[in-house]
Amino acid sequence: MKIMESTIKGRYSFRPSEKNSVLIFDAISYLFVLLFVYTAVSKFMTIGTFQKVLGHYPLLSGYTVFVSYAVPIIELIAALLLIIPRTKIVGMVGSLILMIGFLLYILFMMYSLGPSLPCSCGGIISKLSWKEHIWFNTILIILAGFALRIRN
Repeated sequence: MKIMESTIKGRYSFRPSEKNSVLIFDAISYLFVLLFVYTAVSKFMTIGTFQKVLGHYPLLSGYTVFVSYAVPIIELIAALLLIIPRTKIVGMVGSLILMIGFLLYILFMMYSLGPSLPCSCGGIISKLSWKEHIWFNTILIILAGFALRIRN
């Protein structure tokens, strides 16, 4: 029985070679780097608008200035961690946590206040509908999880 279990597990598990797993991990890492740098720069370039939009969010309205600087700084730190070879895995874990946090916040806002709130994501991403945001974040969460799985 044990032989059959290991054969089945081995045959159906997807495990890229070490070289390919590094390439895949790096590709996903740089996708997050582009995303975080782009959205952080967009938020900093339109900080007043970003603060105004955050003011519409009941949970954040008292912390608008702090959050308007903290979020893009955290995004830039995550991007930096993904670039430095020794901290890439920490950066990917941070990216996963950020994306889960963003997704949970979007879901909370949608279901408690409705989809009429403006988006504060920054840049072209702010043009997505809330439903598209949910899909976008879910795909990024899956990619981050996959990247971590193949590197561990």
